[in-house]
Amino acid sequence: MRASYKLYTVFVLACIVCMLVLFGLGFSGCAAAPPAHVTPPGQLVDHTITLHWNQSFVNNPGCSASVTTSCISGFNEGYIDTTGKQQQLHTDTSAVCTGTTQPEACSSVFTGLLPIGLVPAYVATTYFDQTGAAGVTAAATSPPMQVGADVATNVTFTIAP
Repeated sequence: MRASYKLYTVFVLACIVCMLVLFGLGFSGCAAAPPAHVTPPGQLVDHTITLHWNQSFVNNPGCSASVTTSCISGFNEGYIDTTGKQQQLHTDTSAVCTGTTQPEACSSVFTGLLPIGLVPAYVATTYFDQTGAAGVTAAATSPPMQVGADVATNVTFTIAP
């Protein structure tokens, strides 16, 4: 009699688990996926990014059709992720720098995907050395900037009698 009671208990528990699984999968209220317009956690959000920095061309000019060695070719721009790795978002030529005094002011505006949280930006200078081989300097970084989630827009409120 005791063995049949254990078998009956296991059978009932198995039935309950099956019902919970089947009903849970059938109802939208159970573990529903977020709506398509919501950015799931851990995903990146598209932002307009503006970077400003200074670059000296005293020792090495910007590259051009006539200057192809020992010159600054441009810049890699992006952010530093939480592991310390550079995530490149954009590149520019040295033409983004303007001015007659050194260092020249440089700026770039582009869109890119950024994580939510404190995010430092970086700019690394690209160049061609005296043999014409391409290279890149260590990154210059900005202080971290808080990147927030996009704010809700077009909110309406109605009350029915």
